[in-house]
Amino acid sequence: MKKDKFEEMTARIIAQLEKGIVPWRRTWNQITMGAARNHFSGHIYQGINRFILDGFEVPRFATFNQVQTAGYRIRKGAKSLPIYFWKILFFDANGKRVETRQEAEKIVPYVTEYRVFNVLDIEGFTAEMFREDKPEAIPARIDECEAILSSNPHEVSKGEPAYSPLMDRLFMPDIKDFHSPEKFYHTYFHELSHWTGHKSRLNRDIKNSFGSEKYSREELVAEMSACFLAAHCGIVVEDLVENSAAYLRSWINALHGDARLLMTAASAAEKAANFLLKTEAKEVEITEEMRQAA
Repeated sequence: MKKDKFEEMTARIIAQLEKGIVPWRRTWNQITMGAARNHFSGHIYQGINRFILDGFEVPRFATFNQVQTAGYRIRKGAKSLPIYFWKILFFDANGKRVETRQEAEKIVPYVTEYRVFNVLDIEGFTAEMFREDKPEAIPARIDECEAILSSNPHEVSKGEPAYSPLMDRLFMPDIKDFHSPEKFYHTYFHELSHWTGHKSRLNRDIKNSFGSEKYSREELVAEMSACFLAAHCGIVVEDLVENSAAYLRSWINALHGDARLLMTAASAAEKAANFLLKTEAKEVEITEEMRQAA
């Protein structure tokens, strides 16, 4: 039986996790060009696509048609990568599309797949051509981290990194207790992302016991959100110590149990990051192709 798009995507991530690789740990690239984006349109890829397209020396991509239209050719033997766009579709009792959740009798997560090539798979393109994109390394990037913390008033006490839903309070060690400011802010962003799930904010289900499936889901959301925020601030966290084997195993187990978890976790992580950045998330436009497939 052919796997659906959710299962294919999840299988790729599970394979990495089982090798001890946490793909959302790194959302910035070696020559620091920012988040993955479409080379021709400038569109910044969102959600799970950020992780699928991570790890390339030059984080720029294009579809086959875009490359051809621009008058270029794909290198022989180059392989494309999948990117996913998804939307929640609403239907009434008769199967007719409706616009709001309140009108819906049936809710269907819909995903469509497109294929892209890295720009270094285009004949004539080299990494040197893109090095001008590298932003200046300035100390102000840490100030950007502080701006996120100060724009989201929260209670914090000294202690091991944690967030208490019951107390609605963060616990964090001093910055001097970390090996680098980058590690401090990444850890802080992780706990602050949990904070966004409180019932008075984004109202996620965050009161779960360690090791449970729901706990694993929330850890995925917080970790991905922290990576989004780190990428926004331009801080490099490549050398962060990987999560413990127990965390990895809980993530793997959760993914095996729900092929849609990655997509929903990435979406929730983006909402958490947008909440902290005071940014309004953009709706994905429903294309005619999506309407017909639905």
